[in-house]
Amino acid sequence: MAADEMSDLDLFKVFLELQLGLPRNGPGSRRATEAAFALLPPLAEDAQILDVGCGQGASSFDLLRLTNARITAVDLYDVFLEKMNERASREDIGDERLVIKRADMEALPFHEGAFDLIWSEGAIYLVGFARGLKLWRRFLKPGGHVAVTECSWLTDTPSQEARDFWDAAYPAMGTIASNTAAAERAGYEMVGTQVLPPEDWWTDYYTPMRKKAAEMRETHGEEVEPVLAEAEAEIALFENNPGQYAYVFYVMRRKD
Repeated sequence: MAADEMSDLDLFKVFLELQLGLPRNGPGSRRATEAAFALLPPLAEDAQILDVGCGQGASSFDLLRLTNARITAVDLYDVFLEKMNERASREDIGDERLVIKRADMEALPFHEGAFDLIWSEGAIYLVGFARGLKLWRRFLKPGGHVAVTECSWLTDTPSQEARDFWDAAYPAMGTIASNTAAAERAGYEMVGTQVLPPEDWWTDYYTPMRKKAAEMRETHGEEVEPVLAEAEAEIALFENNPGQYAYVFYVMRRKD
């Protein structure tokens, strides 16, 4: 099949193949997860955590090591959840600690006030930062916390290349200041923010993605080129525009 004949579904399948097997499905690291978690007050022994847009579960398994909580991990894509279930089985983690569930982050199937902590790394952009916080707030207990990573501008004067790319890919992308203000309007108090360093983009995400893209190009040829070219353009943009944007951890408390 020629590249220009591929349907949106075909292209999305290529995107999922590119993502499968990566250590993380977005910029991040165990160190970053641990540092954000350290900003939170102690959790109760019977705490309930919801990991939204969990992908293959890197953050969920980090949280299992950091807490005694029960974690409910949700994602919309079965291929990611299958990988997560395989890892849970290998590590002998039962559903008394980890519940893996297919769910839409825009229509989560939970009771109000069900969770002490909502966690989401690299996924809230799918619904938008402010909208996601508003949608998820009701699932937090009063005084509960939410921690998310969000791609954010670090400068008010980015290069034209960076501005053009993100205006097309994610026009709602804000700064730390504008996102903090949006969180307050959504009913949260900002506990703290942490900018992820460049190595959190490279080690577990962009570097293995480059290798996977090369393997897919060798195997599949030009039919996968639209997806691979887009991924490689994003990587090159980050490489060519250091310090202009980053993923940022936002740790917040629900105000009541």
